[in-house]
Amino acid sequence: MNKRVIAVAIVIAVLVIASAAMAVLYLNNGGTKADTAGAISIEDDRGKKVNLTAAPQRIICLGSAFTEIAFDLEAKDRVVAVDKSSEFLLGEGDSITSLGATSSISLEAVMAQDPDLVVIWNFNMYSTFINNMENAGVKVAAFYPKNVTTILHTIAVMGEAIGEKTKADAMVADMQGRIDAIVEKTRDLPESERPKVYLELMSKGGQTVGSGTMSNDLIEMAGGVNIFNNGTGNWMASKESIVEKNPDIIIIEDQSSKTNDDLKATLGPSVTAVANDDIYRIDGSTLTTSPRVVDALENLAKWLHPELFA
Repeated sequence: MNKRVIAVAIVIAVLVIASAAMAVLYLNNGGTKADTAGAISIEDDRGKKVNLTAAPQRIICLGSAFTEIAFDLEAKDRVVAVDKSSEFLLGEGDSITSLGATSSISLEAVMAQDPDLVVIWNFNMYSTFINNMENAGVKVAAFYPKNVTTILHTIAVMGEAIGEKTKADAMVADMQGRIDAIVEKTRDLPESERPKVYLELMSKGGQTVGSGTMSNDLIEMAGGVNIFNNGTGNWMASKESIVEKNPDIIIIEDQSSKTNDDLKATLGPSVTAVANDDIYRIDGSTLTTSPRVVDALENLAKWLHPELFA
């Protein structure tokens, strides 16, 4: 065999070995190109691009809504730490660290978890904390969904960020379908058929809700009229203002220590909701920016229009 033939044989052997090595490396990294194709790029509610080289394996969720989304997307095994508001979602055997209230979490505590991604509320009060994390090299996605539409958007974008886009898209489609089934029946109801609703939030210290809030949107989508939709945000409504507006239905978060009898005694029988015993208690954890917001909508629709949602 001449030298040229030997050289060609050596080159071929080297190429075969290299190809085999690349194949082994490729399979060990997930098996398919789609699984490892690198870059994930999303835009959070700051309008900031968040770029990840792969699906994060160590996620910190600072906000119960984000923790719930991650868990529902079957990424619980990749959540390494959460904030205090998320503790109720943890099971006894979960090896997930609670870092405490977000407002008091230190950068050192975050860095100790070696996170690939931190998901946090896009609140002004957290802006310095977010900047400090990013300056330390931590990838941060900040969201602030304020209504049902932006909740669905947050689920979709967060799902993509954590490498669960397919599951997130399926979840959003299911939620949208349930929402549409309600709105189809309530959209064209005349004002005379829309009950007046007073909603009281224990999670806001007993405050009510005005326009521009997620709860106001839910009341309207369920076919009701919020008696305080002429205001904005949250505030403590006086007894006199509630009596004057005379709600047909009263809804209070179930976690409130105030009983139905307390409400009746305070407002008196001149209020239609009291006279007809139309006082309902809703799980406050569904009145949040998580997938369970549709549960809240379905409950509201059933209470406001039992004839439509038996």
